[in-house]
Amino acid sequence: MRKIIFTACLICLASPALAERYVNVGNDRVRLLSCYNEVTVPATYRTEKVLIEAARKAYVKRTDGTIQLVEYPATYREDKYLVEPSYKLMKPIPCK
Repeated sequence: MRKIIFTACLICLASPALAERYVNVGNDRVRLLSCYNEVTVPATYRTEKVLIEAARKAYVKRTDGTIQLVEYPATYREDKYLVEPSYKLMKPIPCK
């Protein structure tokens, strides 16, 4: 008799934890299994710098008669190559 009462008490205590949750999706009532958060992972690129014009120094004569040595920086073009496209990742979260 004690075993039956003990088992009944355990079932009563465990039943709220094991209760199934249902949600409405459109016109259907479906059982909720788990919850996820959609995370977008950005695309990855490989970049290369291509030299267009090298750095140079030049003498420039100004209108006031002075001569100045100026430096022009190098000019680069950046080429991007797609390594891996972006994708969506389903991250599990606790259901509310």
